[in-house]
Amino acid sequence: MNVHSRRRTPALFCTALMITAGLAAAPGAAAAQAAATAPERQCTIRDGYPPAARNTSIGGTPTKYKYTNSPYVGGRYDSCSQTLKLYYGGYASPRWAYYEVSYTYPTGREWDRWQGRMGENRIVTWNSPERGSWNFKVRACAQAIDDAQGRNCTSWSPQLFVYTGSG
Repeated sequence: MNVHSRRRTPALFCTALMITAGLAAAPGAAAAQAAATAPERQCTIRDGYPPAARNTSIGGTPTKYKYTNSPYVGGRYDSCSQTLKLYYGGYASPRWAYYEVSYTYPTGREWDRWQGRMGENRIVTWNSPERGSWNFKVRACAQAIDDAQGRNCTSWSPQLFVYTGSG
């Protein structure tokens, strides 16, 4: 038996004991353990869907929907980030000048509209959106002198429903 190995065993044991005692006494050690074992907050991710438009899915994340002659539309509500995102697009041709987005929100009595920039992939975000039922539809429009009441636009996308309430 080697004499040096007998001396190392008590020394190693004492070193390990001192390191363990030091970690237990460290101010952040207990807090780090408690944070790791606390239950995570439950989040709801809810994607929009078109209640009256079957077979219009084009896939993606979130799932997007479109008719043959319309832009696509998709939506997602995230309760943890408290955001509602509207995804739309699909047109980039110079023929089209803007997207027209029509929407309703929980306390809105009528459809509201706004014009958005053209592009393949557009995203609009509402922070802390009103709780309840939101509906969206989108079309691409040309800018022309004879463009009266959207006669120079594509078809509307399928109407998308997104629920931002709890449960």
